[in-house]
Amino acid sequence: MDIDLGDAEGGLGPRQKKFRLAGYGFLFFNLLYLLLARIFLPPFHIGLSAILSVVAVMAVVVLLSVYICRGRKRLVQVLALIYGARALLAGYTLIGGETFMAVPYFIPCLLATFYLLGRAGWDWP
Repeated sequence: MDIDLGDAEGGLGPRQKKFRLAGYGFLFFNLLYLLLARIFLPPFHIGLSAILSVVAVMAVVVLLSVYICRGRKRLVQVLALIYGARALLAGYTLIGGETFMAVPYFIPCLLATFYLLGRAGWDWP
């Protein structure tokens, strides 16, 4: 379900601006997440399957970003719940001590993505 949130002059309404910001933020923070994962992963041979996997993940992130920018409210709400749960789980593993060394860097990306998505999905301030 697309949401028509433009104003009478054809510009973007305040609600549509939240969806656009959420879409661009989703794209930025997921690409940053991939970059951080690549930096903190141990060195390995980058073969064709690894390159295709990264390209596939980037394509899905771009596709989801486009749908978020178009105002797909239900998708945004589901993604917000997923990212909120991921942030809580990452925080829990961080407290436990046995965690991937990049988790402290991942948590801000997850929380920022959660906030931007929640802001659009539930009209938070």
